Amino acid sequence: MALHSTKFWDFSNQLYDKDGVAEICLKLQEELGVDVNLFLFCYWIAHFKYAPSEIEWAQILEFSKSWKTKVVQPLRNTRKSLKKLLKNHPQNSDFAELLKKLKSDELLAEKIQQEAMQSLLKTREADAQAFSSKDAMINLSYYFSTLDIAQTEELKSGLLKVAESVIYS
Repeated sequence: MALHSTKFWDFSNQLYDKDGVAEICLKLQEELGVDVNLFLFCYWIAHFKYAPSEIEWAQILEFSKSWKTKVVQPLRNTRKSLKKLLKNHPQNSDFAELLKKLKSDELLAEKIQQEAMQSLLKTREADAQAFSSKDAMINLSYYFSTLDIAQTEELKSGLLKVAESVIYS
């Protein structure tokens, strides 16, 4: 049975938890500057007969870039800095508690981003369809073109592995 949810947040969490997907997402984020939420969106929207228009893509990309820059990235940077500091103060429970709260806030910020992205579309549950790897690859090509990312064979292999995680769940 294929992975599916009409709620982007539920779908992305299920997909992210599949074997190897988190590693691919984090590698793309660290090495190529990919917004993981936009990456996962390209797979989620391939479950609908509805394809985002140019205007919707522009709105989604603009909102996501601003949200990531102003909200998600500062939380992530603070969390990562604290994590490094925690190595020097492993017995300090306040550091550990703050780290836990920052991670929770970062996840909440990503959930808000995904909900906003979904709200910009006119998808309906009635528009749901079987997952289309072809549509996902088209979406990814569009997104990567906005980042000037060339799709190497290694990258394509990773993208297809994620698509298989959607199909064979």
